[in-house]
Amino acid sequence: FSEREPWMVVTSSVDSVVKVWDVRNIKDTSSSIAELKHEKAVNSAYFSSTNGNKLLTTDQHSQIRIYEGPCWNLSKIIPHPHRQFQHITPVKACWHPLADIPFAGRYPDPAFPGYEEGELRTIDFFNPTSGESVLKLHQPGMDKIISLSQFNPTGDFLLSGASSSIIVWRQGPQVDEESEEAMDKTESTIKPRTNGASLWPELGKRVHKAKEKKK
Repeated sequence: FSEREPWMVVTSSVDSVVKVWDVRNIKDTSSSIAELKHEKAVNSAYFSSTNGNKLLTTDQHSQIRIYEGPCWNLSKIIPHPHRQFQHITPVKACWHPLADIPFAGRYPDPAFPGYEEGELRTIDFFNPTSGESVLKLHQPGMDKIISLSQFNPTGDFLLSGASSSIIVWRQGPQVDEESEEAMDKTESTIKPRTNGASLWPELGKRVHKAKEKKK
């Protein structure tokens, strides 16, 4: 259900179509108020947690999509390796509870463009506007595919499911302005950081700063 409009619900399906419904006016399968066609079957669809004006979908291969309300126009397609496999729980991208930041578990695919040998099975966070990576979260020694993750309402704990393991991530110390500027300078010459549970950046702040730099 939508946080903004309690009468609005979204469904996803293996028929590659996501539908938005008004529960007050459902009569049959053609009663949806929006049909969003995808290239592959769709694992999940979620309204954004902040105001419900964005919709996040995850297909069964390599696309995370973001739609914008109220007409649910396609805003961004984020290429992301999370292909479906019969013995793996389907990967489902979700929203951060306090900011419009999508995240999803990564299942490295040698056939995916840009693949690098030894790629880690991270939880990837993205800027919803540019589609650029904000954070790759990884715990050293953990090599399982993290299919499902969910924040608590205050955003300082993250619960993840990986095979037969459950992982609880806790937010680390906040980064001050000077340290963050130093990290930005360093990150301009290296790949995006891959953080463990002890290093958790202020995600919303970093996305906001990235937008300011592009202006």
